[in-house]
Amino acid sequence: MNKRDDFSQKTIDTLCERVEGKCSNPNCRRETKGPHSNSKKRVSIGEAAHITAAAEGGPRYNPDLTPGERSSIENGIWLCRSCARMIDSDERVYSVELLRMWKYAAEYEQSCIINQMDNWLKTNVVFENRKNIACRKAKEALDNLHGILQYACEYWKHNFENRYDGSFLENELMDHWVLYEADLKRIYTFQEKRMLLNDVLLEYSLDLGPEICQEINNYCNYLDFSYQSDICGLYDNYWRCFFEMLSTCFDILVGIKKKVDDILYQQYSV
Repeated sequence: MNKRDDFSQKTIDTLCERVEGKCSNPNCRRETKGPHSNSKKRVSIGEAAHITAAAEGGPRYNPDLTPGERSSIENGIWLCRSCARMIDSDERVYSVELLRMWKYAAEYEQSCIINQMDNWLKTNVVFENRKNIACRKAKEALDNLHGILQYACEYWKHNFENRYDGSFLENELMDHWVLYEADLKRIYTFQEKRMLLNDVLLEYSLDLGPEICQEINNYCNYLDFSYQSDICGLYDNYWRCFFEMLSTCFDILVGIKKKVDDILYQQYSV
């Protein structure tokens, strides 16, 4: 049985007090403290949840943390019991980055309230608007790139997969280029769409967060391939190498895109 690095009672109480006993999930914000029917007791439906798991095998477990870091207040977030269960149901959706964002926003809101600052809502609206813009732009750019690669994959299967191999494909394209030119020029626009996606990452990386940026960079890295071409144009294996790359990794690209979409939808909705 794994040893759990649980919070101390002082840490639990502090996490609760820093958000005035309200659930830190921005879609919930439920009060978690109240009176019991017995005048000497109180009711609590809140929990100090671990952002990264308290023990190996738990959701979002980080083996690089020390026991002290794992049980520290920085690794905790105050949630109602329902939300505490929910975040452990899908660690890919409820990522470390997302939970830290929830925690920061809830504590910032409470700080503004006790300091009688009336601009916290306005600040949050501006923050959310920029984050949502970043999510939309990243999704649109990734959809455009993935769409042309999906078209290219189907084009390969329909025209070349079972008919040409190696130099046969190169000779076919050279001998009958006019038959394929328009489609291949359309497919080649994936390079432009890849650059547009990189531009979105450069502009909005702080709003999107490291997890999304890493996954999108991983997606783009799979599109790197080498090819050979002579100066005269008599030999060029660009398209053979491109289709070999794509047919090998397209299923991986589909999986990465699904993961990015899931995170983007979750971030956009909070």
